[in-house]
Amino acid sequence: MKGKNRKYRPEHFNFSSLETEKIPIFSPEEKIQLKDEITREQRKSVLEQIRVVPYIGRDLLEFSWRLVELSHRYEGNFLEGKDVSITCRALSTGAITVACAAFEAYLNEEIFNASSFLEEHGSIGKVRLLELSINLPPRDRVDALFAAYEQPIGWGSEPFQSLDLVLSIRKHLLHHEVKLYNAFDGHWPARKLKDLKRRIGSPYSNDLILDWNQHALTPAGAEWAVRVICDIIGRMDELWDKRQSKLKEDSGNDMAAPED
Repeated sequence: MKGKNRKYRPEHFNFSSLETEKIPIFSPEEKIQLKDEITREQRKSVLEQIRVVPYIGRDLLEFSWRLVELSHRYEGNFLEGKDVSITCRALSTGAITVACAAFEAYLNEEIFNASSFLEEHGSIGKVRLLELSINLPPRDRVDALFAAYEQPIGWGSEPFQSLDLVLSIRKHLLHHEVKLYNAFDGHWPARKLKDLKRRIGSPYSNDLILDWNQHALTPAGAEWAVRVICDIIGRMDELWDKRQSKLKEDSGNDMAAPED
């Protein structure tokens, strides 16, 4: 069975039986141990046939938390309206972008895991749905993943509402739109971003007229965004756990069913 903490862990690899045995899948962190006496060409032949799944989502999530911790160290005294230091804003921006990268990596990993799992259980239509979704925007991929597990979601409820806001921050960070705005209202490229101050508990006073990035790209904004991504990743983990529990339950019912 494929997936995080569900990777094949063979004790050894017998290169002489490649034609008859199923090729195992290794995680990147596992050491592939081959006998010392095989030739270089034999080693190459073996390694070329091993398929490695590059899981990086959880590593990226840990990186983002580390950046949040560092951003708090450089927070400074901005509660009185002073500017946040460049270092603090840089770390906060890095934490948000890396957290978004962690979310997309984890989402793609889950789609991969779900496709393999559903294919093993004959759900070809759902596998096709996931295959088609991989090139869609993140929100559509989330819809496809949860639909494949028959768990519809509502983007008006939490934590998906906050995820939608985080994805909007990501969009405007990576695809900045240059438009004129008046000095009183500030720069708020999307209406949903107006809710930023309340959601992240912005440390700035309401008396200050600030742009969206001056609220989001702070330790408070970074920590909120990373927590949202953690919550979403937890929901994706629950999808797998629920599916496994249901399979065990169905299997148990089949075994307990009396014979005709």
